[in-house]
Amino acid sequence: MFLKVLFALSFLLIPLSSASAHEAYVLPYDAFWDGIKQPFSFHAFDALKNPVDLHVTIVIVLSVWLLLALNFLFRLTKTGNKLHKFAERFAHWGPHFTRITIAIALFFSAWSNSFLGPELHSNLLPYAGIVRGVLFTISIMIAIGLFTEIAALAGIIIFGLGLSVYGPYTFTYLNYLGELIVLFLFGMRVFSLDKYILGPLRHFNSFEKYETLIVRIMYGLALIYAAITVKLLHPDLTIDVVNTWNLTKFYWLFPSDPLLVTFGAGIVEAVIGIFIIFGFEMRLTILISLFYITLSLLYFRELVWPHLLLYGISFNLLVQPEVFTMDHLFLEYHRKTKDWWKRPFSAHNKIGKSDIK
Repeated sequence: MFLKVLFALSFLLIPLSSASAHEAYVLPYDAFWDGIKQPFSFHAFDALKNPVDLHVTIVIVLSVWLLLALNFLFRLTKTGNKLHKFAERFAHWGPHFTRITIAIALFFSAWSNSFLGPELHSNLLPYAGIVRGVLFTISIMIAIGLFTEIAALAGIIIFGLGLSVYGPYTFTYLNYLGELIVLFLFGMRVFSLDKYILGPLRHFNSFEKYETLIVRIMYGLALIYAAITVKLLHPDLTIDVVNTWNLTKFYWLFPSDPLLVTFGAGIVEAVIGIFIIFGFEMRLTILISLFYITLSLLYFRELVWPHLLLYGISFNLLVQPEVFTMDHLFLEYHRKTKDWWKRPFSAHNKIGKSDIK
């Protein structure tokens, strides 16, 4: 019964975030970039001037906090505790999710003559032919774990080239940069050729515990940046998506005002990013974001490969121990045994490397 209530409440989020398709994947290339080049606009916030839209927003916000409260209470139960401990048994597989998905994404990025996403054409980058060849090469190197650190460094350099051409918009893909930084710092010594060629990791060992934190923060920042700069400050792009796909015809799912759909999509995406960065109700937040990503893929028929890394990072975060998170600070089953200032930086009770095999 509890899970049914939880699932039903999650649908209250849909009107404000099912339109959170990546506008660049839905709108024509020229229309998207023409919209991005327009001056910032705060028109999306005008939705709150409409009493009906304001009422809908208040209802959804209160419902979301109820959902979060129910989830927190569930986490304090034995069932909730066991469920989260069970997920952490697969923690050692997490980094491989992100490694394989970024390798596949970079390969198809090069295959489609783009970088990171289909709206970033690689032929506009300096030395485009070389860049494309390098993307093919490093995608294979990362996949098989051959000189992973060098491959990741090459990817970081290409990210810098993309930043020089496409400007701050490239921050929309900070999730790629986060994973490349982790691979550059810590490499890959499991299921990789580097294990036999280079041996165990000998550098940055003391910082390896921050691997998931780096990935999490960069992923959250990417979501926040996209939400603010695209949906909230260039709302006409999302309004075009709503109108082009006639989303408001689904009156049982979307508000009748495209402006509220746009405002809500931006706010929800930004809040999800913030929750992920701070590790607040993180597993629930990740599950909700995966639901919307999948819904968006199915409905808008977007390209799959730009979303692969989102799935990889999400699956990784679902199974990693919640160290350096707000969840870890508040959970009762270790709150009684550790000083409050130690909680975010220490593993769960009875959950350590020896328990995660």
